[in-house]
Amino acid sequence: MTNLQDATFVAELNNHLKSGGVIAFPTDTVWGLGALPTRAGADALFEIKQRPANKHLIIMSDCFDHIKPYMENYPARAFELAAQYWPGALTIGVPVVGTDSMVFGGVRVPNYKPLMELCSVIDGHCLATTSANISGQPTLQSADEIRKTFPNIIVIDNAFEPMGGAPSTVAILDGNNINIVRNGAVVIK
Repeated sequence: MTNLQDATFVAELNNHLKSGGVIAFPTDTVWGLGALPTRAGADALFEIKQRPANKHLIIMSDCFDHIKPYMENYPARAFELAAQYWPGALTIGVPVVGTDSMVFGGVRVPNYKPLMELCSVIDGHCLATTSANISGQPTLQSADEIRKTFPNIIVIDNAFEPMGGAPSTVAILDGNNINIVRNGAVVIK
């Protein structure tokens, strides 16, 4: 099991990420792939996953304060939803224009302690994320499957809580209008 209290490992992890490296980690739903939310990080995720450029990434963090800078163009209703449902299984996005890999499709603060612990030791506390799989293929189910499929990444195996909850609800906001593009664990009232 990965020890995120080990200062040497955390320094290596941050150096790997700063150099455009990709990591894998457990989430409340499935295994994820992540990189820093920079051009190099986003490009690395798109390349390793063989992901089409029109499928955008999600930014995850351990708390609202860390993810708030990525919500600069979000309407006031997004902040209301974040206050009501985060941490939790709600991804909040705004309409995405263009196919540039630096455009992220949404933000989320999961209520999952292993991911929160990971984000707490990463410089900047945020990760650009996507599911752990080659695009169009099933999500990988274990650290061993991930290591075989993606041998050049760091696998964070700190899942002391079970994974596999319901997927996050995905809400895209256009002004105050909410479009639920995926029903999941959160029911917006």
